[in-house]
Amino acid sequence: MSLIAELKRRKVFKVGGAYLVVAWLAVQAVSIGFPAFDAPPWALRVFILMAMLGFPIALVFAWMFDMTPEGVKTEGSSARATIGVYVAAAALAGLALGWYFKGQPSYRVGDVPANSVPSVAVLPFANMSGKADEEYFSDGMTEELLNVLAKIPKLNVAARTSVFEFKGKGGDVREIGRKLGVTHIVEGSIRRDGGQVRVTAQLIRVADGFHLWSERYDRELKSVFALQDDIARQIGEQLQTRLGIGEMPAARAAIDPVAYDEYLKGRALYRNRKDMPGAIAHLQRAVELAPQFGAGWASLALTHEVIYWWTNDSQRAAIGDSYALMVAAADRAIALDPKAAMTLHARGNVARAQGHYAEAERTYLESIRVDPSYTDVREDLAELLYCTGYLEESEVAARELLALDPRVANYWWRIQQIGFATGRVELVDEATARIVEIDPDNRRGRVGRALLAMFQGNLETARTEFAAAERAAPAVVAADALLFHWAVKDPGANDAEARRLVSEQTLHGIYAMVRGDLDLLLAAFERDAARIGRYSFLVNFNEPVGLASLRDPRVKETLARYGFVAYWREKGWPAICHPFAGEDFECGVTAGKN
Repeated sequence: MSLIAELKRRKVFKVGGAYLVVAWLAVQAVSIGFPAFDAPPWALRVFILMAMLGFPIALVFAWMFDMTPEGVKTEGSSARATIGVYVAAAALAGLALGWYFKGQPSYRVGDVPANSVPSVAVLPFANMSGKADEEYFSDGMTEELLNVLAKIPKLNVAARTSVFEFKGKGGDVREIGRKLGVTHIVEGSIRRDGGQVRVTAQLIRVADGFHLWSERYDRELKSVFALQDDIARQIGEQLQTRLGIGEMPAARAAIDPVAYDEYLKGRALYRNRKDMPGAIAHLQRAVELAPQFGAGWASLALTHEVIYWWTNDSQRAAIGDSYALMVAAADRAIALDPKAAMTLHARGNVARAQGHYAEAERTYLESIRVDPSYTDVREDLAELLYCTGYLEESEVAARELLALDPRVANYWWRIQQIGFATGRVELVDEATARIVEIDPDNRRGRVGRALLAMFQGNLETARTEFAAAERAAPAVVAADALLFHWAVKDPGANDAEARRLVSEQTLHGIYAMVRGDLDLLLAAFERDAARIGRYSFLVNFNEPVGLASLRDPRVKETLARYGFVAYWREKGWPAICHPFAGEDFECGVTAGKN
């Protein structure tokens, strides 16, 4: 009889298969149960080792003994076959011991390889309330937990926008962790019922999918900050034990639950750049109810800063002077929480709006040092560098931003703009494709190639591209199409509406440059509403269609008055401009040439 037939007769294969199934189920159970009872990190590894060593023992027993109705009997066999089984069993035992002592870097130096940085991603908490309009609360809980974990020294935290790519998609956490480039995953769920909230959370190791810790919390909403701090503390303690990360940040003061709710609603609208007046209303209500809430004031300041780009004149009139309101909110945030990354971001935006670009850059960089995972401030840094003429630095900053989070359409605008200014078609194509992929209704994604052709003076190509964009997404590109036909002086173009659009939003100023109406562009930037966005003045001259106008005395005077020249003298002159003859300077196609 062959050895295989003999193994089958003695049920060695059946015993081995049954053992593997039972052992796998047992490992899954203890991977959840051990952390719940605060078992030391080595306990799970020892359990797995015992399970692995038990496998060859079970095979040997199945070979040697047979269960019969008369009881256990010893099986006789050839010495050669028996030695072969013993050798195989010894080899399996050796592999188990090798895995335990040599195959686990975590056994010797922690749960990550020696040259790896401890990292964690917090997947969006599932909304178990059964109400779609409660999504802002579960999303806000995720964001706040990210913010707390980001303050732990020596711990990298995946950016919010990166993890939200996986919201509601499920999947293997090991694969998600590898995509996000982290060593650990936090996932959980939230159920809110009136003034009560139930949160479940678990910490999972990406390398093998094992649960290191899990917990359920039932709390009152008035202690929501304490709940977030408690979850972060327990996660931090688990990671600290295994990875040697730094101390947890100090606990935060309690907050009025209604104020916190209003804050989360406002943040959700701000993040999505939707209903900006509504975002202002929610955040204003939050700080009225919780006047000592620094993050609320910082968020209010950040929202006022973007109001100009996402509203029209009538909406701005209802909100009030966003510049003054931004400054006031930022001042309150600075007084309450001056070292927070979001506060520094708001402070940098104020400096930028005031034309103090060097101060803005320094403050943005300080915010990044405080929280390297906070991506919003990196976008503003890349934008500042682009808008002031430092295209190479802007591209570096934009690439660093996209390395952290490539899933935000607005972030790809920075790459697209650099492509416009430098005529690099590959950048425009790359950014345009990603924008459309992320957000099919984004105007920059639909008109990217058309704008590039227009900026380069290739008007027939631009006309063809705009026609294609109008067919593909007529509502999305309606304003751009109208402005293009006006800019190239097509018959029947609506002159009054085009001028209104440019005056109301300097984002459209480049169309005035194509038309050759420098007076309209200058007037648009002098409006009070545009004060908050005057740092973008130079953008209208970066592209080839506007370079010649840089030599106009009115443009030079405006550049000096808006703070560009002072910044250039401190930082160093960008490629587009050059100092000469004492305090004078020149910009444009012949910059630096006499």
